[in-house]
Amino acid sequence: MSAVALNLSVVIPVWHEQERINDLIGQLRDQDAASEIIVVDGDRAASTLAVIGDPDVLRLTAVKGRGSQLAAGVAAATGDTILLLHADSRLPDQGLSLVGKAVVQGAAWGAFRLGIEAGGLHFRLIERGVDLRCRIFSLPYGDQGIFVRRSVLHQVGGIPPLPIMEDVALARRLHRSCGPCRLLAARLRTSARRWRRDGPGRRTLKNWWLLLRYLAGADPVELAREYR
Repeated sequence: MSAVALNLSVVIPVWHEQERINDLIGQLRDQDAASEIIVVDGDRAASTLAVIGDPDVLRLTAVKGRGSQLAAGVAAATGDTILLLHADSRLPDQGLSLVGKAVVQGAAWGAFRLGIEAGGLHFRLIERGVDLRCRIFSLPYGDQGIFVRRSVLHQVGGIPPLPIMEDVALARRLHRSCGPCRLLAARLRTSARRWRRDGPGRRTLKNWWLLLRYLAGADPVELAREYR
C-alpha cells in the first residue's frame, strides 16, 4: 500500500534550515511524488521558505515553536494521515510506504525507530535506549517521525501548541486515547549535531532532565529557554 493511496500529508517545522530543506523535500518526492508537503517556518522573514525550489510545497509561517508550527501545518493539511517530520531527519527507504502499510493494518498512530547519523558505540546505545523507552512507555519523540490518523489527531485535541515537549504531550494523549505506539522496525536517521556539540552523555542527560521536569509540571516556556 502506497502513501499515495493513503493520502498523506507531511508537516515539517523549520527554523533556519536553508541548507537541509531541499534535500529532505527531494527525498520525500522520490518516495512518493504525490504526498502533500507542508513546511512551516518559525522565522518571520521566512528564510527557509525562500530557498524551497519545489513549487508544489505548501509554505506557511507561524509563531516560533514546534508546537505552534506543527499546529499551523496540521490545520492546513488535507491528508487522511499526518506525518510530523523534523527538517534534520531522513526517512528510511520506502519510509512513506511503511507508514501507509502500518495505517492500513490498523495503526492509529506510531513512529519510526531512532537512528543517529554518526558512528560510535555511544550513539548505538542511545538508539537502543530510545527503543526501550518507546516499548515500555510508548513515548516516541518528534525526531522519530510521529505519524497519526487525522481523525485521531482531531479526537485528542490536535497538536499541543507548546514551545517544547509538544511531542511528549501528544504521545501521552495518543497513548491514553488509542493505546500504545506502533513502533516501525525501520530507523529514521536524524542529525547528530546536538549530541556532537554537547557530547552524547551530556545531551542525553539534559534531555532526560527536561523531560522529568516537564512531567513534574515545569513551565514549557521556561524549559524552552534552556533547550538549545
